[in-house]
Amino acid sequence: MQEMVEKAIDLVRPTAKAILESNGTTWGPKWVDGYITAPGLDEAIPFTLGNKTAWDPAWGEERNFDRIAWKKLRVAERLGQKTSIIVAVSPWLLLDGEFMYPGGDSRYGISSSASGGKGRADECLASLLIEIVIMLANLEADKRKETKEMQI
Repeated sequence: MQEMVEKAIDLVRPTAKAILESNGTTWGPKWVDGYITAPGLDEAIPFTLGNKTAWDPAWGEERNFDRIAWKKLRVAERLGQKTSIIVAVSPWLLLDGEFMYPGGDSRYGISSSASGGKGRADECLASLLIEIVIMLANLEADKRKETKEMQI
């Protein structure tokens, strides 16, 4: 699973760069920090997407995207859905210290988060990573079925 997740991160890099450089998807920084976890991983895998640079004082007070992404991951993982939906529909499920930002997603045991762009862009990138892991896993399953290698 580790290799599959790392491949998903690599595959999403060009799209993430294009999204983060597109007008309206960020408020200043052109990168996100994030995490992804899936069944079979011992721990969440951290990642950075986009063009990470030094903090520009024009952006305001420096923010710890890594910490925010970690909190988004835990919310999405615990509640099993997009953080934007959680905030919109059931904000009482958020615990002390958690954020009301979009940017996390969880489906089928795979959870991901991103922080640094606008919340909707963060959440899109988190969701894209999940979709790519699902695609890679389905392709691997198809290959195994073709070769009658049915046991995982």
